[in-house]
Amino acid sequence: MLKKTILLKNKASLLPNKVGVYFFLNKQKVLYVGKAVKIRARVLSYFKDFSNKNVAIVESSNDIKYILVDSEEDAFFLENSLIKKHQPKYNILLKDDKTFPWLCVKNERFPRVFISRKKDNSSDFYFGPYVSRKTLNNLFGLIKSLYPTRTCNYNLSEKNIASKKYKVCLEYHLKNCLGPCEGFCSDQEYDKNTESIKNILSGKFSFVLNDLKKKLKYNTENLFFEKCEVIKNQIFAVQNLKNKSVVVSEKNINLDCFYIYSIKNNTYVNFIRVIEGSVIFLNNYIFNKNYYYSDGVVLENIIKTIYINYNYVSDLIISNISFSNFLKKKIIVPKRGYKKSILNFSHKNLISFINSKNSDFNLLSDLKEKLYLKKIPFHIECFDVSNLMGSNTTSSCVVFKGGKSSKKDYKSYILKDNKIDDYESISESVYRRYKNKNNIPDLIIIDGGKGHLRAALNILSSLCLSGVDVISIAKKEEIIYKKNLKEIILNKNSKTLHLIQYIRNEAHRFCLKKHRIKRKNNFLNSDLNNINLIGNKTVFKLLKKFKSINNIKKASLKDLKKIIGNNKAIIIYKHFKN
Repeated sequence: MLKKTILLKNKASLLPNKVGVYFFLNKQKVLYVGKAVKIRARVLSYFKDFSNKNVAIVESSNDIKYILVDSEEDAFFLENSLIKKHQPKYNILLKDDKTFPWLCVKNERFPRVFISRKKDNSSDFYFGPYVSRKTLNNLFGLIKSLYPTRTCNYNLSEKNIASKKYKVCLEYHLKNCLGPCEGFCSDQEYDKNTESIKNILSGKFSFVLNDLKKKLKYNTENLFFEKCEVIKNQIFAVQNLKNKSVVVSEKNINLDCFYIYSIKNNTYVNFIRVIEGSVIFLNNYIFNKNYYYSDGVVLENIIKTIYINYNYVSDLIISNISFSNFLKKKIIVPKRGYKKSILNFSHKNLISFINSKNSDFNLLSDLKEKLYLKKIPFHIECFDVSNLMGSNTTSSCVVFKGGKSSKKDYKSYILKDNKIDDYESISESVYRRYKNKNNIPDLIIIDGGKGHLRAALNILSSLCLSGVDVISIAKKEEIIYKKNLKEIILNKNSKTLHLIQYIRNEAHRFCLKKHRIKRKNNFLNSDLNNINLIGNKTVFKLLKKFKSINNIKKASLKDLKKIIGNNKAIIIYKHFKN
């Protein structure tokens, strides 16, 4: 393996340091496709950065190839087509061949506008893709009513029009077309309509409205009242379309917003495109995530996908996580102001989407809000302590992930010195659980009151884990105490309270189970087990009846015979009398 890696690295050092696309292969099978501004430097980085993804790619490969292109943009499009073609094992996103419909404006004389599922010609103008067919049909219908365009595929060259090769069809008489085939409208008039259509599809409503208002003013001054009525209806329709866009800022801003959230094996992303302060496009994505990829890597690939699908990304990109520049465009994480408001809007929509896909998420999200936690508690751990007059002291830690119990992660602790002090027991349990600082949960629940909570907080502080959310819940009153010792009383019918109670009761059940096992084992190691011919079944019968060793010692021979018969009763009676 080491020899193969060295040979692969030597081959990488011979690659050109130019813009292009590179492949990692195994016996001609493409395992990974990537693009780079400097191919050699990028490929060699796989041999220096020992992330899970890089190690897997290098160890699985036996060859590297490349293709040079003229620009980074060309590299993106080539990478996209190659990933779709080869479906490499280690690439994420860009593999899906599913195509959503687009609105196409043909790049031709007197352009046609129509719905298409294919992007055949890069010189045509495509807007979309539109996830909702209903939304697309409504938008297309509005555009057709505002700006009549031809539907025929005639070659409307100057020569053909001058020679009267074509005649107007029914669409012209229905006022759905301006009749360019017979020269009833000029190139300039038709192109103005086409430009307005492009502006509407791009979300640039202000350009269209300003142009319409100028026309309205002109026709009003010249007393062309019929045209004024048509223009007024157009203005109303465009304003109505703009109002349907969610206005997130009064400022005239353009940006792309990405919010990413990973839960268990899934990653969820919300994408919002804002044009002139209004949301013109919003979509949510979900895909399986494996351990190779961090959220930063996933987000970079999502932005790359958006760039491929929509032909561009905004000069201003905001997100809830940051990473290096994308096509020389900086990705920022806003902290305040209108950009932060847009990010919050994106987060709200993503949470709603996750709720629809994951019923437990809604409950955990509610738990975060009700308890004022820092983040949604996907990972919860709860502690309880059990002892009998200071003997056989046992503590438990139960683990819940995604609102479900993860029994394989449960832990129990036999506490030293048989502590009768619950606070000391909690302290020791929390210390032993988190001393290595591994798998720190989002929320820690302590079964008890303020004193139990203080004990846990002191230990977490000494371990430099004071940033973790911690609460305690008192049994009788069901009062929840926060880290600042403030009380929270939830409605008794609240699902949030029921979840906390369920987790607390599970910790108590598991702790009591371990305590009883320990107590039983201690009983089995008692004086009774040192008596010849007396087995475990006999011991359990006696302990069940007399409750303790002392009571058995004091019992009469008659009482012993009633429980275990003559022979064994005599053996035990003589043993203790001697």
